[in-house]
Amino acid sequence: GRMVHATNRPKVNLVQTKSISTLKDEIVVPRGTPVTCIAGIKLQSEDVGAAIQFLEFCRSFGKICKIGKGLPEEILTDLTQLEEVSSVVANVHINLLSIIENGKDNPFDKYPSHGDEWIRKVGEYINLTLHAEDFTLRCLNQGVSGYKILNPSCKLEVLNCLCNEALSSKKLRTYIDIEDKKCMARQKIKAATRKQKELKRRHDDMTKTIKGGDIANNEEANDILSQIKEAEEIKKAARNESEELERVHRTAPVMVDNGVKYWKLGGYCNNNTNIMRQEFVDENRTKNKDIWFMFTEDEHKIVEDHVTTR
Repeated sequence: GRMVHATNRPKVNLVQTKSISTLKDEIVVPRGTPVTCIAGIKLQSEDVGAAIQFLEFCRSFGKICKIGKGLPEEILTDLTQLEEVSSVVANVHINLLSIIENGKDNPFDKYPSHGDEWIRKVGEYINLTLHAEDFTLRCLNQGVSGYKILNPSCKLEVLNCLCNEALSSKKLRTYIDIEDKKCMARQKIKAATRKQKELKRRHDDMTKTIKGGDIANNEEANDILSQIKEAEEIKKAARNESEELERVHRTAPVMVDNGVKYWKLGGYCNNNTNIMRQEFVDENRTKNKDIWFMFTEDEHKIVEDHVTTR
């Protein structure tokens, strides 16, 4: 799950300005500078939102998830800059798996960090919950060798998916007292995904058997396509319903303005400003869908006035 749902890039006129005297009649909000470094870690701009999501999770649940001080930054550094799977990266996945699996019917023994088992288990969990390309899932099924092939965006997406899965675990649900209906939304997504996969398999089989390939005029095939669309609608509604579950550990935006969100997230950009701007890009992209901006101190004053007076 992502921090927020993607929308189209806002079509608003956002002009940079350094002079507050130009704001006599209307506030002209600075757009800021794209963030490429979070907590001292250099990142691609499209990975910044996912990094913030993980750091915010650690800020709220680091103690209960055994992610000690300084470890979140070390995990992000290794995840985005090393090809090898470091022990801290392996351990955070294993600890999250432990939280997810404890309390279930089957007794849980901790996965060894040196083998492939934990990576394959992660693949099982995200198969129904992560909106990932088949490539990501295939890599995880290959174990360590496949995981190394994934780019940083994919690795961050996998890690955040596991964090979101942990949010519906017994341990964290008790910790944050999430209502049962929010957890049910995630189950709806899984059930609808299973149904979609089965329907798509049936439709593919039917395509192969129909003579001449005239699938478009086949009533049963069209009915299957209709059911696939219905399942997608159920998933979409459930995703909206589960948004609070997936972001329950995060600070709410201080303002939403024409599709742009402003957040107070101190300490990530190593300057004296704490407001960050989040823009959304094309929703059809398969990977991370937001771009984050930071402000100079002069820009920050203008933005702060803007978000506190609206």
